[in-house]
Amino acid sequence: MDNLKYIKNVIEKGKNNDTIRNYSIGRNESCPCGSGKKYKKCCARNDPEKNIEDYFAMVKTAESEADIIEILKNAVKDYPEEQTFLLPLIVYSLQSGNYDQAAQYLKHAWQLMETDLDEAFISPLVNLLLDEGKIEKAEKIVRESLKAKGESIPLLLALGEVYKREDKIQKVNDIIERAMQLDADNTQLIIFRLETLMDMDDVVSSLALFNKYYDDLKDYKNMRVIDFLDDFIKTRFNLKENKRLKKKEALDKAVKLYNVFQQIDNLKLKSDSEKVNDLLNNIKELPPLNSQAALDILSRYLAAELYDEFEKYAAKIAEFQENNPDFLRILYLKDYNQGNIGEASEKIKRAFKLEKERKDEHFHNWQVASDYLQFLVDNGSNEDLKDFIDDFDRLLDKSENLLANLMMLIENEQTKGYQRKLLNKLLNLINEDNFERISEKDIYNNILFINLAALDGEETLYKAGTDKTTEDIENLIREIESVDIITPALNYAKLRLMRYKSELEDEEKEKLLQRVEKSEIESYFDAVAYYESVIRFGDPSIIITEIPHGNYLDDDYLDFYRLAAALKLGYYEIGTEIFHRQVLKKSQQNKLMSYLVRLLRYFEIEELLEHLEAMDVSEEIYNYLIQLDKISNN
Repeated sequence: MDNLKYIKNVIEKGKNNDTIRNYSIGRNESCPCGSGKKYKKCCARNDPEKNIEDYFAMVKTAESEADIIEILKNAVKDYPEEQTFLLPLIVYSLQSGNYDQAAQYLKHAWQLMETDLDEAFISPLVNLLLDEGKIEKAEKIVRESLKAKGESIPLLLALGEVYKREDKIQKVNDIIERAMQLDADNTQLIIFRLETLMDMDDVVSSLALFNKYYDDLKDYKNMRVIDFLDDFIKTRFNLKENKRLKKKEALDKAVKLYNVFQQIDNLKLKSDSEKVNDLLNNIKELPPLNSQAALDILSRYLAAELYDEFEKYAAKIAEFQENNPDFLRILYLKDYNQGNIGEASEKIKRAFKLEKERKDEHFHNWQVASDYLQFLVDNGSNEDLKDFIDDFDRLLDKSENLLANLMMLIENEQTKGYQRKLLNKLLNLINEDNFERISEKDIYNNILFINLAALDGEETLYKAGTDKTTEDIENLIREIESVDIITPALNYAKLRLMRYKSELEDEEKEKLLQRVEKSEIESYFDAVAYYESVIRFGDPSIIITEIPHGNYLDDDYLDFYRLAAALKLGYYEIGTEIFHRQVLKKSQQNKLMSYLVRLLRYFEIEELLEHLEAMDVSEEIYNYLIQLDKISNN
């Protein structure tokens, strides 16, 4: 049935159903239209030209979907207490993916009907409220509905979504157990279980559950988790080329394969290498030799340092993988680990060449580029590094910052210290040759901020920078001055070191601050130096009123600086709005701790707690910060 017939039938049924309740809206309540006014001063004043029967007649004769939706919108506006017009609009806006409009109509429906609202509508209402950060309101709606209607899978899963947003995983698991008691094979519940497992990065259990219910789930391509698992099987087993391997058969193999991988990943690979070898021997025939899954097996031979078995399996799959950059990268890692630098160099260089010459003209494998850059920093000549940078530059859009992308490329836990090594090499290179898109100032700015970041960490944890860090910054300042580089970051660094002098000279501080404020801001680091200087040492009100040089920083970064400025000035109305928005975002990204630690760069703990109290933040956040302070003091 098409939407037009469906909506007409729903409304006709509603019109003829004598058992439907009449609803009303309190005159002093907020108007459900979303205007923000009280109902009595908004839609309650409506004096519609058409009566309800007129609208029913218009719906009956409507000839297009667009016409009927427009009629319903006008009917809801004229008669906001009539749910018969409202509910089809909710269904239509949800099916059309118009979630802003759906949220408006769902809130209207809840305000009107409350727990009489069908539970099929409560779940999307809760999810939309969660997306808006209204966790407490969402939880209240679910609990009221559970009390009124009793436990059902849609309502339990809506409560589970609330617990997910609050990062209460054990409670989410408890909800799943309760729902399984009602109907363990319910498709909506299975999808929720899959999403929860994927949120926990439990690929093994996800594959097993997907395999068990594959026939029930395979057609749910619109579901994010189903689409992800479906694509995972296709790409991991290279089903595009292995057409004889059916998807269900590949899924069966994947369950066995990744179950073994999980066992291996829980072992101490080197000391348990014999057991690893036995486990891999049991599964190495499962994946096609031209697949990513075969490379996953090869990688585990390497991790366990089973070099003989690695060579045998690599030789077996080489015919199918020889032009695969991922395969060449694994061979590179093996040679590099064994000290075969010449062979390693050829393999990673070829992997990078193949990747940048892909037929689709897009570079996908940034890990290859990262490994190659790291190799060149350690072992490459200046000429090779220059060639790499030129190639890498061509892969970027001209609006992107070349040096910033190089720094991100080499930044990870395994390559600590490589950013500074790269910058030192670039300083040597820039003296020999010119880079069109990298300046000496950019390089020195990066080096300065690496050292200043170390100082930030030490001051946050230990209340003062170490002698080595402050000495490194002093030496760097002298080096920059000796080559006549003009950058606001230099004066910002001097301001940061003033506290380590025997006397803090106000006149010198004011002079340095004025230099920063009058500097020409040309880059991200220039802007950061400006904002940090003004917030820490000057009058930050300009950050609230004008947001200077905002084109160099993203909205999240600017919001953070506006928050710090608002707290410094005691502008708590502005601070509260920004703080709650950012806390919600950082909580969803699991970055709340680092966010709060970052705030401690600008405030003593007692001072920050006073600000949070003034903003009436939740007790949970307040106590979290106290715990962070206790950890740092220990």
